[in-house]
Amino acid sequence: MSIIVKFAAIKKDLSMNSVLTALALLIIPFALTAQTTLSRLENVQVKESNVYWKGELDPKLETTVINSSSIAVFNGSFPMEKNVTKNISFKLKNADGQGRTVNGIITGVGEWNGEQFYTAELEIGINISSSWEYRKVICVLADLSKHEHKTVIGKNWLGDDVQVK
Repeated sequence: MSIIVKFAAIKKDLSMNSVLTALALLIIPFALTAQTTLSRLENVQVKESNVYWKGELDPKLETTVINSSSIAVFNGSFPMEKNVTKNISFKLKNADGQGRTVNGIITGVGEWNGEQFYTAELEIGINISSSWEYRKVICVLADLSKHEHKTVIGKNWLGDDVQVK
C-alpha cells in the first residue's frame, strides 16, 4: 500500500512541475520581447575607438552608418568587392572632433546616400536604463562630415526590441 501512496505523490509532483514548466514557456517569450523605448538622439559609444558620440537612431535605416575617414585597405584592389575579408584601417571621428584610428576586416560594400562604401563590424553601445548595452553590428564606413550627426544607428542595432520615439 505504501508504494501506491508514494507513486501517487510522485505523479502529483510531476504533474505540478509540468504545469510550472508550461507556464514558464508561455511567459518567457513575452518577457524576452519587452520593448525598450529610446529618443531619436542617444549617447553612443564605439567600443573599438573608446569615443562617445551623439547618435541618431533611425529605425527606417537597415544598417548603422558611422563617420569614417582616412580609409586604407591593406593590399587593396579594384573593384571594391575584391577587398572583402581584407584588413582595413580607418579613422572614426565624432562631432567634437574626437577620434581614433581603428583596424578591422572589410565585411562588404554598403551604400549611403547613393554612394558605395566599405562595411566593417564594430561594437556599438547605447546607454539604456543607466547601463551600456553593446551589440556587434555591420557599419557602413561613410563620410558624415556634412551630416548633422556623425553616427546613425540603424535597424541592425535596434532590432525589434528597441522603439524610437
